[in-house]
This record gives sequence, structure tokens and C-alpha cells, in this order.
Amino acid sequence: MYTRRRFSKRKIIILSAILIVIGIIAFKSFLNAVDPFRHLRITIHNQSDYDLTNIQANLAQGDNSFNNNNNNNNASGSTYVFDKDIPSGANVKFAPQLKLSGEGAVSLTFTDSRGKTYNKTVCGYTEYLSGNSYVTVTNENVTVKDECM
Repeated sequence: MYTRRRFSKRKIIILSAILIVIGIIAFKSFLNAVDPFRHLRITIHNQSDYDLTNIQANLAQGDNSFNNNNNNNNASGSTYVFDKDIPSGANVKFAPQLKLSGEGAVSLTFTDSRGKTYNKTVCGYTEYLSGNSYVTVTNENVTVKDECM
């Protein structure tokens, strides 16, 4: 009888471990499924030899009446300034706080430590400012992969 209890304790421990692993896998799958619907996130991979500074995300509204009535982009919430520099070799992820009314596109402007300024569209069309955009900066070029909604 003593060996039977010991055997059942082992079964419970093994079964608990299996359930925990299955729970973790299910939770990660759920997060991956809802990831495109979360607020827009921009990930910058700085693979260049230069630090990136003056990083701004700008929203270009599709509705011209909005732009004509409000000429101050900062007051409208259509410009987000990322207040940190990105050193060479670093990866940074941030969620720009932009306000969208209707449809629009998101562009990213930054300057490298040589003084060269880049302006790339990171989300070509969006109605909801959700999804992900991945920006890779090398010495030769800047590439963007967007998964915007």
C-alpha cells in the first residue's frame, strides 16, 4: 500500500508538469493570435555602425478635411517623438501614441550619427493603428516589413 501511494504521487507530479507545459503553450498561442490586433508597435533593428537619433513617428491622415482644419501636427496627436537614441547594434520596440480619425499612413523619421536623415513609411495603410512594423537599418539601406491593420 505504501508503494501505491508513492506511485500515485509521481503520477500527479508528472501530470501536473504536463498540464503546466500545455497551459504555457496555449497561452503563447493565444498571445500570437491576438498580436495583430494590439496597438501599433514599431521595432527598430539598428544593424548599422551609427547611432540613431531624433526618432519620430508621423501620421498622415487620409481625410484632407482633418489636415486643413488643424495645421499643428503636435496638437492633433499626429506626431510621436521617441525620446531615446538607439545605439549601433541595438533593438528597440515602442508603441507610438498617435491619434487616427479614419484612415492614414505612418512614417518614421530619424537621423543617424553622420547627420543623414531617413524618412520611411512603416505602415502604408491603416484604419486602426494596430499590428507590427519591423524596421532594419544597415549601413547601406533601411528596410521595412509591416503587418499593419
